[in-house]
Amino acid sequence: MRRADDQRQYLFSILTSLTKPTFKPSPRLLRLHIHHLPITLSEEEQAAIVTPHAAQHPSDPALQREKLSLLSNTADSETIRKAFKESMKACVKPDLSPEDKRDVIDIFTGYLEWESSECSTFALADGFYKRILRETLRQDCIAELHPTVLASYYEFSLSRQSENTSPLAILEPIISTYSPSHEFYHRAFDIVSEQSSDPQADLQKVYMRWRASARSNSDKVSATLRWVDWLLENQEGKKAYDAIEVMRREVRSDEVALAELEAGWVRVMEDAEGIDSGSSEEDGESEDEGEDEDVIME
Repeated sequence: MRRADDQRQYLFSILTSLTKPTFKPSPRLLRLHIHHLPITLSEEEQAAIVTPHAAQHPSDPALQREKLSLLSNTADSETIRKAFKESMKACVKPDLSPEDKRDVIDIFTGYLEWESSECSTFALADGFYKRILRETLRQDCIAELHPTVLASYYEFSLSRQSENTSPLAILEPIISTYSPSHEFYHRAFDIVSEQSSDPQADLQKVYMRWRASARSNSDKVSATLRWVDWLLENQEGKKAYDAIEVMRREVRSDEVALAELEAGWVRVMEDAEGIDSGSSEEDGESEDEGEDEDVIME
């Protein structure tokens, strides 16, 4: 154990030397140094190391995300706000890798969570979200950014309503205002599924809006498969089959979409059978345990 600790300390000291600004270290090397920060360091001590690293590559999303995560817990409000805004501006650029895009999305959602928690009223937080939504509409280089922020806004809006408020009552104005994409509907479907008091009725309405707004047959197929997956999970096999049949007729002239539908339908049914067989095994085990208990009682 002592030897392993010594090796980690040795590696950290080497990385500390190699990541000095005079050596102009790469973002990858700086991230490696951050990854090996000793767990004994406080958040303030970690921030003192990570912040200068991030400053060396201000447009590297991963470094900025690491910095902002620490600053959110250690710095004053103005410093945090300034850091988020600078990073959001610097990191959004063309030709980002999928990993970089995920880091940029994390930066935006992190800012949303932090700033909305700082707002003293719902109106202030709502206005803040809408400003960020307008900004993300212009960020064409990260297609997933706006739908993710819009889904975050939907969840935020729901959290500020009474328990009796229908998720659809909040969703409809969002759909009317933003004409959301396929990616948003995926997230909205899950949110409604978790929060609706009448999920089947509400999810069917979400599905119909989702399908009607789809820009391609592939998107219609994806929406249908998500809907039938939920139906099968909730023992509504007949309705699931009917939904597949309707979509088969709708995309029958599109060979690619039809193939996606058939392959997806097989996959969804296999998943549902796996869930059913797992439940059956658990029921069987419970019955066996009951029989054992009867024997013991006898």
